[in-house]
Amino acid sequence: MGFIFLLWYSLAAIQICYWAVIFQRIAWYKPQKSTFSFSYPGISVIICARNEAANLQKNLESILKQDYPIYEVIVVNDDSDDNTPSLLNRLEQKYTHLKVVTIENKQTCGKKRAVEIGIEKAKFKWVLMTDADCKTSSVNWITEMVNCTENSKYSIVLGYAPYYDTKSIISKWVQFETVYVAIQYLSAAIWKEPYMGVGRNLMYNKSLFYANNGFDEHKHIISGDDDLFINEVATNKNTVICLHKDTYMYSSSPESWKALYKQKRRHYLTSSHYKLRHKFLLGLLSISHFFFYLCLTGFIIANIWNYGIIVIFILRVLLVHLVYGKFMKKIETLYLLPYIFIFDVLIPVYYLLFAPVVLKLNNTQKWK
Repeated sequence: MGFIFLLWYSLAAIQICYWAVIFQRIAWYKPQKSTFSFSYPGISVIICARNEAANLQKNLESILKQDYPIYEVIVVNDDSDDNTPSLLNRLEQKYTHLKVVTIENKQTCGKKRAVEIGIEKAKFKWVLMTDADCKTSSVNWITEMVNCTENSKYSIVLGYAPYYDTKSIISKWVQFETVYVAIQYLSAAIWKEPYMGVGRNLMYNKSLFYANNGFDEHKHIISGDDDLFINEVATNKNTVICLHKDTYMYSSSPESWKALYKQKRRHYLTSSHYKLRHKFLLGLLSISHFFFYLCLTGFIIANIWNYGIIVIFILRVLLVHLVYGKFMKKIETLYLLPYIFIFDVLIPVYYLLFAPVVLKLNNTQKWK
């Protein structure tokens, strides 16, 4: 029993270190106001679309109507066989800054080739990535993302991409898990250890892409055009986060648990290819979280308690609620506060579902 207590105290210490040392950085984060001292640079927004006519119909004009002096929107029609071509043709006639690039008879799987072509066609040095199912929170999306570069001091800007709230339990879970992931990667970037970004809201310098040979390092992996690329090229000096409320890119969450599993399976499989130190840090977080609650459950069943267990448990609960609460206030999702404790308990169960994926017991995947 002494070993079990020692193990639990060690796991609790690890958890407290994550929440009190690393994750609290996003809770107290206050970005410095920045304005350009010269004319704003040109921006190339890139969207890769495969059979996305419905989403493009709903969302594309929010991007085409940005209040920014000089930008283009490149939509790469990735061999679509729905109404995407005709829709883009109509919009291209209406908006002169929309450029449509079409891939026909595609020979390779995945999204990366489409992204590469979009970057090749971009005429400006900054590329801003998003997806067809995303809608901007304001007309100032591009402006505020650019402001975060602080006159090109940084070459990567990590944005935030939440989901709409549909009031359903699956929507609440997806939003909560999105917040949890954001706390991790945004805090890590502030901590000067950036390891991922999300392709729904990500900006980087075109020269950075070519200086690192694009996706060559992980071209054999179908996914990862966003997080694997950032994992490869982001450093403690070239990366900044952007949490201005005008820069959020909203999209609809998966409508079923099956769709969610498929989406997260792809994400977790990709994360198994991160740099070793990042896999270690993320693995340590997940393992300590899982066994923290597993051991605690054992204490409850065996009716074994002492003041140390109670104090440490309360301390972690307070730290977790403090970080979530302050971050949720920043991103205007305080309605998720009542779900923090129960979802925090359920996250370790979530890990179990994807353990075979992370261990690459099944390595097949596709984009669309």
